[in-house]
Amino acid sequence: MSECLKLHIAQVFKDEVAKEGFSHVSIAKVMKKTGIRRQTFYESFKDKYDLLEYTIRSMMENDIESNIGYLDWEGIIFLVFYGIELNKKFYKSVYESQTEVDVVGEISRHIAVLLKKIIEEEGLAYDQKAHDFVDTFCLGLTYTMIDNLFRPQPLEYDVIASKVDNALHFTLNI
Repeated sequence: MSECLKLHIAQVFKDEVAKEGFSHVSIAKVMKKTGIRRQTFYESFKDKYDLLEYTIRSMMENDIESNIGYLDWEGIIFLVFYGIELNKKFYKSVYESQTEVDVVGEISRHIAVLLKKIIEEEGLAYDQKAHDFVDTFCLGLTYTMIDNLFRPQPLEYDVIASKVDNALHFTLNI
């Protein structure tokens, strides 16, 4: 299956989850909406959870890895927070409706790519201490994003992104 077709399936899946909730979305429903046969789906994805993992991964790659080299890291962080806010119904549903896919871990792994790049660009050694910092910071950052989705009055994405930028500037002395 082509990457374009997989992305199309992921988009329909994301939209359906945001509208109906993760537990109410079936592969049959997604295939009907895309006009694709079930067999075509199973050529690329094992099940609904595999599709969920792919969907989150492709969204994060689009916001983070695809922009490294084009945007400064501050801009990428704002983009990530904007993407989470834009897709908050999707993220809320998959976070609270299932445990098979580690939503926080998946997001955190992509943010770690950006932080590692920042550390290397600043000429700092990416040693065990840096690795531990990146792992811990990314998990904390991701939990902060997810927590904000469930607040009665969530902070705007740019407010949280600014706090993250400030924390990184302070911590890395940049």
